[in-house]
Amino acid sequence: MKKMIAVSVFFFCMAWSGAFSDPIASLSFENRGPAIGHPDLPSPEKITLSNCILMALSNNRTVLQSKASSAVAKAKRDQLWKAQLPNAALQVSKVKYKEALNPFLSSEQDVSRLVVTQTIQPFGRYDSQKKAAIFSIQSSDEAERKTEIEISFQAVKTFYDLLLARHLEEVASESVSQLQRHRDLTETLVNAGANPKFDLLRAEVQLSTAKPILIKATHARSTGLADLLNLLGLDPSAQPEMVGTFPEDIINIPVPDEKKALEIALKNRPDVSSAKAAVEAAKNQLTAVKQSLQPALQFSGYAERSRGARLPVDDHLSNIEVQASLNYPFMDSGLTDAQAREARANLQISTLAYQNTVSTLLADIRKAISGVEEARETLHSQEKNVEQALEALAIAEKAYEAGTMTILDYLDAQLALTQAKTLRFQGLHDHAVAIAALERSLGKMPGTLIDKQKGSSTEIVVGGNQKSNSNN
Repeated sequence: MKKMIAVSVFFFCMAWSGAFSDPIASLSFENRGPAIGHPDLPSPEKITLSNCILMALSNNRTVLQSKASSAVAKAKRDQLWKAQLPNAALQVSKVKYKEALNPFLSSEQDVSRLVVTQTIQPFGRYDSQKKAAIFSIQSSDEAERKTEIEISFQAVKTFYDLLLARHLEEVASESVSQLQRHRDLTETLVNAGANPKFDLLRAEVQLSTAKPILIKATHARSTGLADLLNLLGLDPSAQPEMVGTFPEDIINIPVPDEKKALEIALKNRPDVSSAKAAVEAAKNQLTAVKQSLQPALQFSGYAERSRGARLPVDDHLSNIEVQASLNYPFMDSGLTDAQAREARANLQISTLAYQNTVSTLLADIRKAISGVEEARETLHSQEKNVEQALEALAIAEKAYEAGTMTILDYLDAQLALTQAKTLRFQGLHDHAVAIAALERSLGKMPGTLIDKQKGSSTEIVVGGNQKSNSNN
């Protein structure tokens, strides 16, 4: 009796604490993401591109949601394993009859019982469920990695968008200042009778036209900063300094050709791995459903201590009972068939999702490589444009003061400089974003194609004071 109670208590404690070795949990997958950070971290005073990515991975709600989804898959795996362990229950009852059921028994009966049950599925259903759980976890982990890569790309793009907004604001500000100086000079010449009043009117119109561009650029930088702070899970009302440059030293780094890029993507893309694992999980789940009507072995036993149910009625008596049974569910009124149809449909959905992911892979890579090539061709075409536009404006300004050039020629030179600077900064922005998009299409985190940021343009600050003049 004491031995049976000890064994029962041992199984109960093991089942409760999960001390059994979990064969599913021992099958680990590579952890490709950083640890979850606190979502309410205070906003830092400065944000660089590197810590921008780290904060996005730690605080972004979409990333945290994907991590929670992975935790759900692991919890379902644990539920499956725990379901195979023994169950224990303690039953205590006290019964009082109006009259004893038997003249030799008491009208009051006390029963205390410890019951232990164990169900075993020896015909493969548990193995199928185990494999389905393993592939589900792998699919969730890869989906989490996909989210991390996507959010990292969004952080990089938004960061570069802010750099571009800052540069365009500077260009617009310089244009307004230059037009203001020209307007004042024209007014002096008109008052001296050297130039017609038309020149002054045209200069004032051009100045008024440039001001809304500056206003729009200023607000674009402000809203862009709020978008980035929201992406990073920080307070959108904060005003941290964002320090960084466009990486000009990566303009000539080699990129893989289409064939090589496809090989890399098939090996590294998390959406491909996730979709493939989802197909395998659906296959094993279908197999498990088909095995629902397989026989199962059930073992049970209890240790009982009672009084009043057996002679002598006033004594506490102990009893032990052990049972073994075979449960063969040969009919369930079509429930298994319905579950199998659902499992087949889920398998078809997973298969089509995998096929769709693979079919769009080449298009994604081709677009990414084309984006890099287009950005580089644009940059090369504008290589000396800013320098030439600055020289042309200086010549036009002197010629206008000397009266050998009209105001229209001067304004054309000013507009050409503004456009040249805008195209230059836009090209640097587009190239940096295109490189990040190529890395994303290959299933890699930002910065994989380069070791570090080494832009040759001078440092700027977005959301704060300018550190130094940007390159023209």
